[in-house]
Amino acid sequence: MNGGPVGRSAWTAGQVARHLRIAESTLRSWHRRYGVGPRASRPGSYRRYTAEDIARLQRMHDLIRAGMLPSDAAQTIGGPVPVERPLEELVAAARELDNARCLAVLEQAFAGWGVVPAWERLCQPALKVIDADQRTEPDCVDREHVLSWAVTAALHRVDRPPAEPGRPLVLLACVEAEQHTLPLEALAAALAQHRVAVRMLGAAVPTTTLVHAVAAARPTAVVLWAQSPATARLDAIRALGAFPVTRVTAGPGWPRGRLSGTERVATLPAAVALLLDPAG
Repeated sequence: MNGGPVGRSAWTAGQVARHLRIAESTLRSWHRRYGVGPRASRPGSYRRYTAEDIARLQRMHDLIRAGMLPSDAAQTIGGPVPVERPLEELVAAARELDNARCLAVLEQAFAGWGVVPAWERLCQPALKVIDADQRTEPDCVDREHVLSWAVTAALHRVDRPPAEPGRPLVLLACVEAEQHTLPLEALAAALAQHRVAVRMLGAAVPTTTLVHAVAAARPTAVVLWAQSPATARLDAIRALGAFPVTRVTAGPGWPRGRLSGTERVATLPAAVALLLDPAG
């Protein structure tokens, strides 16, 4: 066993690749994409693998050979997701329909940056790139579904401390016939990080249901999301006029100017800033 991975204190990438019987380019890809590489490597120095590193790589290789996706195998052995180029990584994962890889990148971004920066710097740009793909490949809507699912799942996993006593309650809802909930999911997670109490009604909320929820929950503010002018119906706003709530319109469907008796927010940071103290 003297010449095996246990007998050496440091192996080169080429030696490890030959030992595992994989291409050295595969080894580099695992390191770049999934962070599975020499844990003790230093910037500017040659990569050297320890026996522990090789054991992890062997385990990953075995899992892949058994049918597991590389991204899932990396998560199973505890390999972190790299953050050097998260946007490129997220877009690539979405294009490959790799849910687990998308989720891993997003979870690390939300944990490391916070919801608002990750939404602005990562989620929105990635969604725009994937949306642009559909102009040249109309059938690639599946990429958008994979990415949207991963963003929603990652937002639901964001750590949410208990709401601070005495803080205002915010109600979030899509107007009737509106199905796009993702921006409201981001807002809910961002507010929760600030210990603001949030109630989410979700997609396509009938006006009568909205009124009932406001009467029952007694929120300080209600955010109504509309993605397009076709769904931005004013009856929902008018129906809340009898309640002492701050009515907030959000989404590109509403007119750019502020409607009478409402507040208008155009970005996630603006919405969070307003809703941290909607009564003030």
